[in-house]
Amino acid sequence: MSSTLVTVALPSLNEQQRIGDCLDSIAASIDAAPPTYDFEVLVLDSYSDDDTVEIAQDHPVVDCVDFVERGILKARHRGFELADGEVCVAVDADSYYPPAFLTELLAPFEPGVSLTYGPVEGEKQANIDASIRLALQYGLPLVGLDWVSGSNRAIRTEDYFAAGGYRLAADGNALFRVMIEEQLLFPRRLDGRMVFAREAVSAQSARTLEQLFFLEEKEGGVNWNVISPYESVRRYRERLRRD
Repeated sequence: MSSTLVTVALPSLNEQQRIGDCLDSIAASIDAAPPTYDFEVLVLDSYSDDDTVEIAQDHPVVDCVDFVERGILKARHRGFELADGEVCVAVDADSYYPPAFLTELLAPFEPGVSLTYGPVEGEKQANIDASIRLALQYGLPLVGLDWVSGSNRAIRTEDYFAAGGYRLAADGNALFRVMIEEQLLFPRRLDGRMVFAREAVSAQSARTLEQLFFLEEKEGGVNWNVISPYESVRRYRERLRRD
């Protein structure tokens, strides 16, 4: 019986504290997947200046570490360019993926399906991060929009290119432009159906939203803040940095 090759593409930038745990979780999810799938794991690094690349290169689940200009859309696009898989799974280095993740995310693929995506939980369930994620993922569909997280999705590779891929001009410092392109606009350009894989749950670090609103600069990279550093925000920012 022939198997389907699946590419798992993971962008990275100065993620030495988290990428090892993320890759461990991906390896466990691959081990738990049905034998009808084969996998390759690609790490697309934007020239990290910490130990991210060394950790990725030493991890047994990683097949290739490639380098790409900084920008999340550029890194994701590079993953599709290098992918040998019929389906390309997008994950993030600051996320955790349970053993059933890949099985549940890939299960809905059938003729006519271009994209599947699952819910992304925050690692701190009681804070604003988790609340914002829930509001986006379950609130937007009520007004006819799907919030398709970039860190938990699978796209048929040929359908990605048929849709023209991501509009890379949206990449850069303007985080909301990136989010709108990746999570709202691009999925709507696909010809095939989107399927919400409700059981394909992942957990993403709360720092993404915390840094977006309070820390001015996302770790390792560009200026993404959207709230001016008023005094109360400054105090909270300093506390987060100490923690």
